[in-house]
Amino acid sequence: MKRARIRALLGAVAVLLACAGSPGCAAVRRARAAQDPASAQPGERTPTAAELGLPAAGAVPLADLLQRALRVHPSVVQARHNAEAARSRVREAEAALLPQISTNASVVYRDQQTPSGSTASVSHRFTSFGFDVSWLLFDFGHTHALARNAGEQWLAAQADLRTAEVNAAYTVRNTYFDLARQIELLGVARETVRQFEVHLDQVKEFVRVGTRIPYDETKAEVDLGNARLSEVKARDAMLAAEASLANALGLAEVVDWTPVEGAPLPAIPEGFDGAWALALRSQPSLAAARAREQAASALVDARIAALYPSLDLSFGYSAGGSTFPLPWSWLAGPGARWVPFDGFQNLSTIDEAAASFRAARAARAQAEQQAWLDVRSAWLAIEDARQRLDLTTLTVRNAEQNLDLAQGLFDVGKGTSVELTDSQQALAQARADQVQARADLQAATARLAKALGIAIEER
Repeated sequence: MKRARIRALLGAVAVLLACAGSPGCAAVRRARAAQDPASAQPGERTPTAAELGLPAAGAVPLADLLQRALRVHPSVVQARHNAEAARSRVREAEAALLPQISTNASVVYRDQQTPSGSTASVSHRFTSFGFDVSWLLFDFGHTHALARNAGEQWLAAQADLRTAEVNAAYTVRNTYFDLARQIELLGVARETVRQFEVHLDQVKEFVRVGTRIPYDETKAEVDLGNARLSEVKARDAMLAAEASLANALGLAEVVDWTPVEGAPLPAIPEGFDGAWALALRSQPSLAAARAREQAASALVDARIAALYPSLDLSFGYSAGGSTFPLPWSWLAGPGARWVPFDGFQNLSTIDEAAASFRAARAARAQAEQQAWLDVRSAWLAIEDARQRLDLTTLTVRNAEQNLDLAQGLFDVGKGTSVELTDSQQALAQARADQVQARADLQAATARLAKALGIAIEER
């Protein structure tokens, strides 16, 4: 008995030692490591700008922010892990095509009282162990169809990852250019304040010498107050734009970044037809919809194949008894499995799979229509912004000339304070419109890049 127990213990130790270097134990170690909170990577937790190698203030190139966002933004990290999970499900489905091995062992003790009613009892021990090996030979393509379904779902998950990267890149670009716009608008507001301060000093001097009435001084003070209020609003909008840019990157801290002037925009095709053709090839949402349609078709094949029998090859060995040596037996040979009637359950699954396939086909059509609308809308917005930018450039030049004329007339006493103020406000508005038109062009180009499926251009 002692020798038998020692052999059993040594066998258990050998199994544990073998498991220590096996893929199964490696997978367990990876899973346990993932559960450790200390193993959370940026994106699985909120990082800091310093951790990403970014300054807390100063000029930051757009390319640096795009690279960080595609690496650590939570939506991208989540989609990346979803793609990894989908890849594992492919291996799960394909595993059914490989031999399957199962083992079993048990030791049962039973204490039975004798029928005479005495206190004496009889102890019984039953020991058994064995293993089974089975290998699927043929199932009318059922398992292969399930593997194709998982493979197409994996392709869809990879396309979803690309979509997450495109969306993250668009958000970074959009907020980056919006911050540049808000900084320019703040500069316009500050310049307007400076002009009204100069104008107020000038009016005060004119009132002192008697060439202007006190009303002009009061109006100049009111205009300056309004300009300062606009400056405060512009400063608050700039701070909000800074917060939005940090959030687009996956941060939760206050930054004082300044966009680099002349940040590159993605190259876009010359015509709308070229843009739409590019979107059909590279838009990841369309690729995901096509993959899900193919996955649904493979599921229909799997459900139909489940109607038919499957053939496998098996081998088994078992031993069991109350005394050693244990009686043993083994078996080997092919086997067939078939469920001729299951209460119409499988027929219902076929109808369900067919309906799901049609729904996936409709979803692909909807994705294609939405992609066309996104490309068309962004393209028209670019054309509109270009025309407005050309027009506002002329408007700014005209407003500057009008202000020079109004200032000259005011200086010689032939122009009123209202006319001068109107000219100053017209110039400020023209400059703001020019900044807005330039920002709209940048935003529309970023939208078109998103619609075309462009995250970072490969130059």
